[in-house]
Amino acid sequence: MRVLHQLLCALTMSSLLACSPEKPEGLPGTQASSTVNGETVAGAWAVADAFGPDVQEAARFAVQTFAVQNKARVIYKDVIQARQQVVAGLNFDMHIQVSLDGAARNASAKVWRQPDGAYSLQAWAWLD
Repeated sequence: MRVLHQLLCALTMSSLLACSPEKPEGLPGTQASSTVNGETVAGAWAVADAFGPDVQEAARFAVQTFAVQNKARVIYKDVIQARQQVVAGLNFDMHIQVSLDGAARNASAKVWRQPDGAYSLQAWAWLD
């Protein structure tokens, strides 16, 4: 498990993850990572700060990308809840409030921030 943790640390941006296998601290703005028998579970989802800059940037990217792809007038409002997962880069799973043609809507969006910093919208689903 420690080798896998070290590999994940090497693949992610060093400023985002404290890479001490003795004392996993998780990502800034998140609660403690998931653990099993005291060991950090690599690739586990962790609650993320919905107001954190990484989550906000991913949410704005998701809304803009969805709007362009669907030729829709979608305006970003707020992030209701967010989780993130350390992979080769970061996955963000968010519930987002938007305005669609003037009507308030809620959506679920998944965004992958690649190791090079590029974003990719992986999924979008309306919740209401």
